[in-house]
This record gives sequence, C-alpha cells and structure tokens, in this order.
Amino acid sequence: MTYADWLLPFTDALEAAAEHARATFPAESCGFIIENSYMPCANVARPAEEHEDKPDCGCVLCSFEISNDIWLPFENKIQMVVHSHPNGPAYPSQADMQGQEASGLPWAIIPLDDSRIGQPVIWGGDTPMAPVIGRVFTHGVHDCYSLIRDAFALGRDGMAAHGVEGWPYAPVELPIYPRNDEWWKGDDNFYEEKPAQLGFREVSRDDVRPGDVFLCSINSPRLNHGGMLVGNNLILHHLPRRLSRREAAGIWAHSAEKWIRLEGAPLA
Repeated sequence: MTYADWLLPFTDALEAAAEHARATFPAESCGFIIENSYMPCANVARPAEEHEDKPDCGCVLCSFEISNDIWLPFENKIQMVVHSHPNGPAYPSQADMQGQEASGLPWAIIPLDDSRIGQPVIWGGDTPMAPVIGRVFTHGVHDCYSLIRDAFALGRDGMAAHGVEGWPYAPVELPIYPRNDEWWKGDDNFYEEKPAQLGFREVSRDDVRPGDVFLCSINSPRLNHGGMLVGNNLILHHLPRRLSRREAAGIWAHSAEKWIRLEGAPLA
C-alpha cells in the first residue's frame, strides 16, 4: 500500500486536528484518531505560566500530556495520536519519538504558526515506509539513521523493490533510537557509542563491501552522518535539506572516518 492510499481514510480527521491546533494555538493541541474520526483531548501538561526557556520544558506551550482517564478507555481503539507543534519544529522531539515507540501507534505532528498550518508529519506504527531513494529529510522520521535502519529492515529483496541492487542481507531489525535534532551538539554520541552495542564492528577501508556502513563528521568534531555502500560502487545516504540519494562512492568513501559491518547479519 502506498502512503497516499494509507493516508486517505484519515484526511477528514487530520483536517479536524488542524482546526483544533489552530483553536488552541499557541498551546499544543492533542487528540486521537479513532474510527477515522478526530477526537480532541485536553492537554493536561503544566500551565503556560510555568513555561521555562529550556528544551525539556513541560508546559502546554512546549509539550502535551493526555490524562490516563482519557487514554486508557480508548487504548485499543486508537488509530493515531496527533498533537501540534506551535511555531515548530516540523519534526519529532526525542520525547515524541519515545512516546511513539512506547505506544506502537502512528503519531502525527501538526506544525503551525500564527498564520500558517503545515502538512502533518506522520511516522511510526503501521505508517508505510517511504521510498529509500528520493525521500524528504525530516529529523527522526527520514534522516541518515532512519535510512540505515530501513535498508536493513527491507533486506535484499525489499531494497531491490525500491530500486537498489547489491544489498547482501536478509531483513534485520535495528532498534529505533529516540534523539533530538543536532544531538551531536549535546552529550549524545550515538555514532561513536551505539553501533558496537547493536552488533557492528569496524572494518578496514580495504575490506569494505556492499552492506557496510560508513560514518563521518560534517561540521562537527563528532561522527554525525552515516550511509551505506550498495551495489555498483554506489553509496546510499540522506543529508539534511536534500533528498535521500545514491551517489558514486568516490569522495564519500575516502572521507569516511569509519566503516562498520553488522556482525553475523544473515545473507539473503
């Protein structure tokens, strides 16, 4: 099923969610889609008067909370959790990603400011996977790690169906990693620390083969970008403000600071 076909039954509900977001602006709105209809919920996060100028502020201007008295009775009927991001950003926060993973449901963000409402950003649950080539960059939804994770999840046949030849592995599930945008500017050091925990080991540049992952740093002292070697001496990766793409390995292969391979990954 294509994303457009999957989204179609939710069209009216998402329009209603956008109206709710406008009505509650500048506070975050929140609600559920149940039986293809939008159910607005009260945001019971801390009041706006308690706003703090910090990333993890828990007031209604910066976050949302739905009471368990509302959530639990509908838990098995919810199709999608929807909330707004007044004045942005148009991508999930680390807390959003954690909440989505815990629920296992699709989540949607309605980005808006005082005059405009953007298209909803939807991810997680049974949301169809975007094509691995040509997807629009959205932190936490379609970024470099998301592309790596999706490639491993698809496996050889799935990657071929997306137009990418030369992937050697059967499908492998890598974990979701909730993260804030520009995580490398804080205390997080994902690409230095997590790959070994996920079963990757470093390989020599001379031993690189399709299915290996390259890591490099872009305008950062830390590794903050990754991609994969696929067939025909091409790499597949996704940079901010660009569509995901294949490119000749060339300069990327030489600028890679580290190549890693998933140890024990099953060959297709």
